[in-house]
Amino acid sequence: MLRKSILACAFVLLPSAASAAKGADDPSTEDAPFASNTTKAGPAPFAASPSAGFAAMGQWVLTMRTTGDEGFFFRKPSGGDWQLSLHPSLDYFIINSVSLGAAFGYFHSPAETGTTVVSLGGRAGFNLNINDNLGFWPTAGLSVNIDSRNHTTNTHTTFGVFAPFLYHLVPHLFVGLGPSFALPLSGGGGNSYGVDFVLGGWL
Repeated sequence: MLRKSILACAFVLLPSAASAAKGADDPSTEDAPFASNTTKAGPAPFAASPSAGFAAMGQWVLTMRTTGDEGFFFRKPSGGDWQLSLHPSLDYFIINSVSLGAAFGYFHSPAETGTTVVSLGGRAGFNLNINDNLGFWPTAGLSVNIDSRNHTTNTHTTFGVFAPFLYHLVPHLFVGLGPSFALPLSGGGGNSYGVDFVLGGWL
């Protein structure tokens, strides 16, 4: 009877001893005996900032801006005729932060005998990303302007500077505001300056 009792106790104790030996051989259990077998996921990566990637080499940027002398895209003064002013630009970053671009301008108003101004120019720029949302992208260039009004057409060349601070609303879309300056190089006319608005997107 005593022999049967000893054998029964041995069968009960053997599995427990085997489990204890396995735990002793497992380094993870030894180092962290209360650690769970499940692997905890790491923290989710932070989302990219809206300005991340802007001004990288090979990037195209399309913008539309107001001008210091012609104002908003469309307006109609009280008691006057409507005016349409479009100034799109296409820029390409040849290396990081350095851009070359082409600018086109069109202004038309039916006032009096009608006024139409067409301009075409090239420019260079340098971008500086200040933080996740804010940047600074000044550009400077030359443009040829064809001004037709009162049955007379005049052509003049202008050197222009536009230095907007950009606010990146979401990735690939920004708005900006900054000073502009235009200096006539030929064809007469005076200097002009102002504060202009720009809306743009990039690929």
